[in-house]
Amino acid sequence: MNNNELFEKCTECLKKELPVLRKMAGLTQKDLGEILGVSRQTITNIENGTGKLKWSLFLAAMFIFSLEHNISEYLKNTDMPYSQLKEWLNEKRKEEK
Repeated sequence: MNNNELFEKCTECLKKELPVLRKMAGLTQKDLGEILGVSRQTITNIENGTGKLKWSLFLAAMFIFSLEHNISEYLKNTDMPYSQLKEWLNEKRKEEK
């Protein structure tokens, strides 16, 4: 899977799961928007499929959701390509050295 395919698969998976994840975290669309630095409307658009989840927002949201153990465990049971994402991160770390 190339980087673009990986990014697309990751963002699509998170986009699909976003309403559930947000509710698990006890966040409204407005709350999540404020945390991520975007408007409530941006979150609404992402959740209803009319907005695109940018890679930077994906990474920020994953960080937020990874802070909750139950949400991390939930994500591991979705279509999220964790092993490929870890490979990509490891490659990026090697490039930085």
